[in-house]
Amino acid sequence: MQNSDTNERAFSIAMSHARAGDPEAQLAVGQMLLNGIGVARSETGALHWFLAAAAVNVPMACNMVGRCCELGWGTPRNTSDAMIWYKRAATLGLDWGMYNYATGLSLGWGGARDLDNALSWFRRAAALGHCKSFNMIGTFYEDGWAVGRNRARARAYYARGARCGDFRAHFNFGRFLRDEGRGVEAEHHFSVARDKGTVAFVAKMDDFFHQEASAERNVSHSREPSARSDVLPC
Repeated sequence: MQNSDTNERAFSIAMSHARAGDPEAQLAVGQMLLNGIGVARSETGALHWFLAAAAVNVPMACNMVGRCCELGWGTPRNTSDAMIWYKRAATLGLDWGMYNYATGLSLGWGGARDLDNALSWFRRAAALGHCKSFNMIGTFYEDGWAVGRNRARARAYYARGARCGDFRAHFNFGRFLRDEGRGVEAEHHFSVARDKGTVAFVAKMDDFFHQEASAERNVSHSREPSARSDVLPC
């Protein structure tokens, strides 16, 4: 009850500042409405306040408008519109905007797939320490997307992603460790991936382990840019 009262007070204060034109408060109100913190959940209301903050180029607000367009929160799903907002967030210097824009480029949202440009944006996000981007760069090197195949570089990027906590990177680094005969260390990374991963991702892990004979084909497909496996946190 105390937490509920605290959240309601926090929402009331944030809304007061948002209505007064504070863009950071507008972003906060949008997040609270989207997650139902201190107020009933409202995707339409969240989008309204994200748009208000995005109008003055708050980077995360631009990214969140993109998320709304991508996932159909408060508006019909439209990945072309999502890419417009992700690109704006990316050019404003937001690592999540860079990652989401790169993901869209790799999937061909709003146009043809552009793996070269996608890799460039993943690199920019990684330079800011974005964990999921380390994993994606590793995938590019492992599978030879826009670069020559290079397992050593793939391994290094997976290791960096695992060190900063990305569950996909833990799984991918674990695969490399297992191939090197370092089974105990590999199992540790698989365990972390299972604990932190989404339901969809854990199901893919199970498929990998249950179908060793076709593992390389199945894992390659699960990592294809055309098969984004879950919703990305913002």
